[in-house]
Amino acid sequence: MKTINIIYEYDKVINKVNEDIKKSNFKLQYFLDLLELKRSFFYKKMKEKRFTNDEMKLLSKHLYPEEYLEYEVSVINELLDKSIKEAESNQTENFDNAINEAKKEYGL
Repeated sequence: MKTINIIYEYDKVINKVNEDIKKSNFKLQYFLDLLELKRSFFYKKMKEKRFTNDEMKLLSKHLYPEEYLEYEVSVINELLDKSIKEAESNQTENFDNAINEAKKEYGL
């Protein structure tokens, strides 16, 4: 996807998150605790569409668990494919270092 498309799609995403929060089976307190925010600040973020990237990742994980699971599986599959190719070409490194780098890169 081109960068400009991503920028314009973000507004749709944040609006969907706001609506999905309102329609979710979770009580508001769940999201307040999840994001460690006060009620007024949470509502302000919703109104102004100002959730941080980390907050959006955390919200999406809880609002869309099936999609998040698909994302995790796809990331793991990509990493496995990459690992197989590196092993076949003798490009290896310490396992613990590789796992920690992957977790940071993919937010897992």
